[in-house]
Amino acid sequence: MIRATPLDLTPDNDRIKTLMIDCHCHLLPNIDDGAHDIEMTTQMARAAAASGTRAIICTPHHLNGVYENPARSIRAALSTAREQLAANGIPICLYSGSELHLVPELPDRLFDGTALTYNDRGAAALIELPKATIPLGAEAILEQLVYRNITPVLAHPERNAVLAAHPERIGEWIALGCKVQLTAQSCSGAFGRRLRLVCRRWLELGWVHLIASDAHRPSGRSPATLAAGRNAVAAWLDEDAATLLTETNPQHLLSGEPLLDLPPRQTARGETAGSVWSRVLRLRR
Repeated sequence: MIRATPLDLTPDNDRIKTLMIDCHCHLLPNIDDGAHDIEMTTQMARAAAASGTRAIICTPHHLNGVYENPARSIRAALSTAREQLAANGIPICLYSGSELHLVPELPDRLFDGTALTYNDRGAAALIELPKATIPLGAEAILEQLVYRNITPVLAHPERNAVLAAHPERIGEWIALGCKVQLTAQSCSGAFGRRLRLVCRRWLELGWVHLIASDAHRPSGRSPATLAAGRNAVAAWLDEDAATLLTETNPQHLLSGEPLLDLPPRQTARGETAGSVWSRVLRLRR
């Protein structure tokens, strides 16, 4: 089992004040729809380092019907990527993970160790939903994970059409024990005004636990976008919130500790986010 070594996140550039950990990134070479080869991996890592990221949890797709990346394949690709970054003097620590599709066999694959949790800690797993629907039996699968003490971290749920339109569903899942990871470009507005508004609303409600790049390329969907997402959170809430979502909670993923919650904020309509939370839960009883 791969274990994390303590992170040395000392900035090597006075211009870089943040020490972000990207907890969702398709950096590993030639393993999914992310980096095509080791050179693209290198370019993505350089972009991450230049923008203030000091560690990346590599999360290739698995069990989505297109890509099969069991633990052994990810560990081999991770070793190659680490060697490449060290040879090029790129100050990024890489850790193992997966982006796991929400399918019935997922709990068994996690329990037998062929699918990876964050940093192989067995504490939390990144779970991907389809863009347009929620799979039949989704709640039952999530409940199985929570029951077995694996925290489901929902990857970019703001981009799921059902959850964006019916946020009471995400509220229910958080109450069950799930956590939420937003995409940085959704927060910054790069994916459009509608998604940006959804992200801000969920942040105000205290429903968000992590921000990540979900990077696939050196530019465009780049690791460098994490900084813009962090800046959006800092502007909407404050620096402490931005730090929690891009530094503190990602570090907790690496160490296997529970993720911390954001405090609910006052909403634009003058009601507390806590009162909205209570009403959302009542809607589903």
